[in-house]
Amino acid sequence: MKKAQMGISGSSLAIVSGALLTMMAGLTSQSLQADVWVLEPSVALDQRIDDNYYLLPTDSESSLTATRAVGELGFSRQSRVYSIKGIARVDALLITETDVGDENLDSNQIFGILGKRRTARSRYGARFNFTRDTPSRDIGADISDDSSIAEDTGLDEVQSLFSNVIRNEGFIEANYAYDLTRRLTFDALASYTDVDHGLPSVEDVILQSFIDFRSADPNASPTELRDDEVFTVDGELDDFVETDARLGLRYTLSPIVTVSVSANYSRQVSQIEVESAFEDKMPDSSNRLILRNPRRDSISETTTLSLGYERQLTPILRFGVIGGVFNSTGDVTDTFTILREDLRAPDDDGRTSTNGFLASIFVDYDAGRTKYKARFAVDVEPSSTGDQIETNELTGEAVHTLSPRLKVSLKGRAFEPDRLQATVDDRFARRFISIEPKVQWQYTRSWTITAAYRYRRQRARVDPESSDSNAVLLAIKYSPPSKVGLAAAENGF
Repeated sequence: MKKAQMGISGSSLAIVSGALLTMMAGLTSQSLQADVWVLEPSVALDQRIDDNYYLLPTDSESSLTATRAVGELGFSRQSRVYSIKGIARVDALLITETDVGDENLDSNQIFGILGKRRTARSRYGARFNFTRDTPSRDIGADISDDSSIAEDTGLDEVQSLFSNVIRNEGFIEANYAYDLTRRLTFDALASYTDVDHGLPSVEDVILQSFIDFRSADPNASPTELRDDEVFTVDGELDDFVETDARLGLRYTLSPIVTVSVSANYSRQVSQIEVESAFEDKMPDSSNRLILRNPRRDSISETTTLSLGYERQLTPILRFGVIGGVFNSTGDVTDTFTILREDLRAPDDDGRTSTNGFLASIFVDYDAGRTKYKARFAVDVEPSSTGDQIETNELTGEAVHTLSPRLKVSLKGRAFEPDRLQATVDDRFARRFISIEPKVQWQYTRSWTITAAYRYRRQRARVDPESSDSNAVLLAIKYSPPSKVGLAAAENGF
């Protein structure tokens, strides 16, 4: 059986990609002869030891030991009026030992390019990203990436093994800003995201079904699922497409105070499962005993309006706050079944409408060698499961440079997502916490060693116990020095 595709390589993405490349060419239409390309290659070896990689319940085993080789190429070209920056990154799984999951997902790739151009009063920008990875291991959470944090993948506990699949994600963004006056700036942004998931292996489906079956019968054995019993798989990840548009105004009240107003509209189309009769279910092409529900398009739309205030309290301390409202509509016609009676009643047209408040507050402290960042936000956003979710998120980071080559940091994150129009017993509503202290030592110009400890804790609202993970991460990275890059930095580019 082939899963319905939403066109990560379809005509819509191709058309937008072509327009983006045309814009990129326009960004560099002048002064090309005066600039040069800067290439920054690097290779790294990552080691991870995790006692509960998939954050399964405490009575389950999901330890993992993995060694990966990571190759990366950064490239850039810039002048005083435009800049282009990009990255291509590939990793390869060399050695892995895991108690659960398919070990065949051995490579992840990411490619991104960002272009900017400015004139006396205007700024243009375009960005394109393509990521091929695994939702259960976000490529952005690798220790060899300086910007990484312990990301929550947007998955719930039941989907942990079903998330061990290939994910293709394409993202395109175009933005524009224009100075209407010396103090007033207009900005606009449009983006398009296309996410497509593969199907889990038969082995992962059987193992996850056994885990679910064992929760009801502790004496169950895996052999009970390997005979001639037919069972239905649900809870797999949804493919989705999202379009987003934003308009805003920023006004500088004084050299230290800025206020803003913005309006945002997003539309998400997800392929969701439809609970169906047995004869309507679709068998897996690899194992006829595995059945899946058919899927249909579900449309959700979210509109937000927000006001912002930023103030430079001191030369090294910045503070900001944003408040707003949102309205989100969704289609739950096919999911309003006898199995989900406590779902809130839909409108007459089969759609629900939810209103709420948005808020965020941040503080940035930059004293040179020591930097602190803290942010708390209440927001509505899409997830890798294809659902609109309302989130409460608190993040913090402290970075201290002990010497030009030695840096220590501490990152923390508390994350509470809740699916809009969810049932009372929805496992998606949960609390996720991560803490990561890290040490980075550049012992020569080309060689960098990084070590970190990552603690993760997750508890669904309906679970009596939490799931914990302790991980040790090590990486050694080689980046050959770039004479062109050093010269460009010295010239102020």
